[in-house]
Amino acid sequence: MLPRKQPNALPPPDWVALGEIGAPIGLSGAVRLHTLKSVTGLPIDDTLLMQSSDCWVYIAQSKPARWLYSEIQECSVQTRGLKLRLQEVQTRDQAEQLRGAQVGLSRSVFPEPSEDEAYWADLLGCTVLNRQGSRLGEVQSLQTNGAHDWLVLEAGMIPFVAQYIDQVDTQARRIDVDWDPEWWQ
Repeated sequence: MLPRKQPNALPPPDWVALGEIGAPIGLSGAVRLHTLKSVTGLPIDDTLLMQSSDCWVYIAQSKPARWLYSEIQECSVQTRGLKLRLQEVQTRDQAEQLRGAQVGLSRSVFPEPSEDEAYWADLLGCTVLNRQGSRLGEVQSLQTNGAHDWLVLEAGMIPFVAQYIDQVDTQARRIDVDWDPEWWQ
């Protein structure tokens, strides 16, 4: 059974999921962690987790869904993802209960991206406007297909490439695009 009592019941309001817990490793509670590179869009997720002393785990599969705060005892690179050992998880059975849970950190610990970069987490919820000033919607999620990334809006998807993206202003929560809504037809 996983511990129920937490020193702080809720994660920071700027919590960002960086990985999903996979299968247990061994008998001592370690788990495989599959990083969600798509969350940041930048190759720093592994480094952030390996340098952190603690994290929040969102256990959606628990009834009811709940949060687990834990110190990180170990986070190291393995062949198939990261190996993560949490202080609050001491047995293989406890580790198995976390399969599918998301591990994350406060957005405030992320290094600032360079001027021409943005974390995917910062793009979520941004309003997308085309050159004619028409509101196309808000960014629901981002996806990648190997060739490039995509902004996912309720109405459709827009390639996240220079040809279609005019400006990204995360402070104003706005993305300007060269896109005609008829292209979704």
